Amino acid sequence: MFQPGEVIDDRYDVLGPLGQGGMAHVFRAQDRRLERTVALKVLRPHLTETDAERFKREIRALARFNHPGIVAIYDLGQGEHVYFAMELVEGGPITDLGPYDGDPEAAGALLDAATTVADALNYVHRLGMIHRDLTPRNILLTRTGHPKVMDFGLVRLTETSRELTRTGFTLGTPQYMAPEQATGGVEIGSAVDLYAFGAVLYRTLTGRAPFDADNDQAVLYQHVYGNLIPVAELAPLVPTPLAELVDALLEKRPEERPASAAAVASSLRAIAATVPVRASELPRAGPGLRGAYPGGPALTRPLRLRWQRHLEEGPQWPAGLGAAAGWIAVSLRSDQLALLHPADGSLSARFALSDEVATPPVFACGQLVVASRDGVVSALSWPRGEPAWTRDDVDAVGLARYGRDLIVTCRDGRLERWDEHGSPRWRFDAGRPLVSAACLHRGQALVFDDAGWLHAVSLERGVRRFKVEVGRSVAAPVAVDGVALLAERSGELHAFDLERHEVRWTYDLEGDLWAPPAVSGRQVFVASWGERLHALALRSGDDVWEQPLFAPVTAAPVVAAGAVYVATENGELFAFDAVGGRPLGRHQVAHAPIQASPLALGDAIVVAAIDGTVHCFE
Repeated sequence: MFQPGEVIDDRYDVLGPLGQGGMAHVFRAQDRRLERTVALKVLRPHLTETDAERFKREIRALARFNHPGIVAIYDLGQGEHVYFAMELVEGGPITDLGPYDGDPEAAGALLDAATTVADALNYVHRLGMIHRDLTPRNILLTRTGHPKVMDFGLVRLTETSRELTRTGFTLGTPQYMAPEQATGGVEIGSAVDLYAFGAVLYRTLTGRAPFDADNDQAVLYQHVYGNLIPVAELAPLVPTPLAELVDALLEKRPEERPASAAAVASSLRAIAATVPVRASELPRAGPGLRGAYPGGPALTRPLRLRWQRHLEEGPQWPAGLGAAAGWIAVSLRSDQLALLHPADGSLSARFALSDEVATPPVFACGQLVVASRDGVVSALSWPRGEPAWTRDDVDAVGLARYGRDLIVTCRDGRLERWDEHGSPRWRFDAGRPLVSAACLHRGQALVFDDAGWLHAVSLERGVRRFKVEVGRSVAAPVAVDGVALLAERSGELHAFDLERHEVRWTYDLEGDLWAPPAVSGRQVFVASWGERLHALALRSGDDVWEQPLFAPVTAAPVVAAGAVYVATENGELFAFDAVGGRPLGRHQVAHAPIQASPLALGDAIVVAAIDGTVHCFE
């Protein structure tokens, strides 16, 4: 229709095409007057009167809207070419924020975006309108991840919607269409947008549309009569309240869905508020073991000591700290687990075990689950600590939480998925002893054996996806955005592409690596016995910054509220600004090694040395 270099109405320089639909072309253009890049949506010539009216309806609808979650309209042209200039949104669809993998940073971004969309729908509905064609391609993200609802070509005033449905028209996109909209036989209202929003969230969280089939009519039939697979079955890592909300949005009957978009936005905000609490309860802040927490002390002032506690002993590698319902769980070397009150560090309880704790505690389904050095897995009821169940036949070396289930790695080479009662769902045999907890990412468990082979195993069926020889490791893999960070004991860190099965980059730390790196944003933070903390670019492995630590490091670093925390073998805790590496604090916690990673809990950082010294900073 237009070629790059053409000028529209002496104002818009066409830069190139962005896309096209049945009634319009969309171009990237430069606005000469305001010196900004815009998107031009231009009506196709020779359209039917119905299509032309739909296009004009979209213009009229957008002209009435003024909301940060709705694409803004800048200008209208009705001369030789009918078009409108609107805000250019250059990110991908909202589904790019998924599938959900349990990472708190990703969860925060997804929930923020979903809340913005719900607020935008509430705004539209209060104006007496319904969108009627909400799909991932109509919810695009800006470069900063902010969603913009667009394409209001099917918008109708609520009070006139019945005129369309009475004629038997079925308008919308089949994969996201409410049952009452699919049949075209009943009056439709704002509930159709809630259903479509639920379908979009379902696709974002699980990677699959709620219903799919060989043709549009079959898809519509499924929306009306098919049985939905609950979100929790496809994506066990999705928080239960969020999974239940999406399932509720996809109820067949409009009256059984949430009452309004405002109610949905309120629910999403409540769920988002629980993310920092849940993150503290997940070892290394989630299945990908990235060591990034949404909580932690603010960066507006130096750290200060909130309280200190002296136990007779503390956690020794590879055990560590955990959290349960806001309480601090400290692994002790004397066959015990200690519970401390987060407000003042007071000792609340001690739970006896069969041997020294060998893994960070995992809190799941109202139980504290730990593996001891003799390989026994014990589940303790919360909060009394009474034994719920015990498995002494597995020789476990690592535990990972997968929704309500556990992924258990064993010295004899078994990798097993257990339900909340400790009963296996499947068993995989790696053929060699496994050495650490599994990293869970994109539907697979990643785990090292003692010969340095990385095994990727399907979380759904327990079958091998692939294995690759890397090098001997004692640290669990870390995974983010399809990349696994693999730490060799010898000091080399590899970034491995999980789709292409190839190494993207390698970095030599020049010191033994006992613990995995931390990942936040687009940076990797790693420390070794080389006595330095390195910040690397996730994409390339290039140096971003580094800082001296003056002692070897066994404990993995963590990132919380924009700061990197790393503890050393001489009992010190260091804090650095994650972006630029500026030192934020250096604290002598103990005169004994710290071998457990710091724990971000609310607005605090908790550190425990092997001599039993526990400090809480705020």
